[in-house]
Amino acid sequence: MAEIRSIYTDKRRTSDRNRQTYVNGTAVRKLQVVENPKRDRRSRQAQRPRVHRTPRLEKVSYLSIGYTLFLAAASVLALWVCAGYLKLQADNTARMKNIVALESQLSNMRAENDDEYNRVTTSVDLDEIRDIAINELGMVYAGADQVILYDGQGSDYVRQYQEIPEEDNSLKGLLGSGGG
Repeated sequence: MAEIRSIYTDKRRTSDRNRQTYVNGTAVRKLQVVENPKRDRRSRQAQRPRVHRTPRLEKVSYLSIGYTLFLAAASVLALWVCAGYLKLQADNTARMKNIVALESQLSNMRAENDDEYNRVTTSVDLDEIRDIAINELGMVYAGADQVILYDGQGSDYVRQYQEIPEEDNSLKGLLGSGGG
């Protein structure tokens, strides 16, 4: 059997009436000429099948009450989810603004604290305090034999659960006091 191929492969450029075909093989198709008689409008309408059209009101009746309620419930649910999402977004924005305000307040407080600390440390003259303690109050520096070392186990202070052992070179022995 002969194979028919179209010369034009791009359908956008050619229409059906301009399309030319060729045949592989020895058999050539014979052209069939069909007369296209001009028909009047009445004869064309007579050949068409009659379509029964329903009024628009009957088409609306295809929506049942259950389907309408389902659509209404789905719409309400979608609106509720959207409103909840918007509320969460608003809450998140408010929290972010609150965090920014608190961070700003914290940085201001740190700056004020640093300024106050610098003011206090510059106002205290440690040399004057040492002179008053030594000259007026009679303070003396502790000697190496007067210092008792304790292991604090990483803490900033030491709790005393027992009495400090009495030794000849302890601070209590030098001061001559027997009790606390």
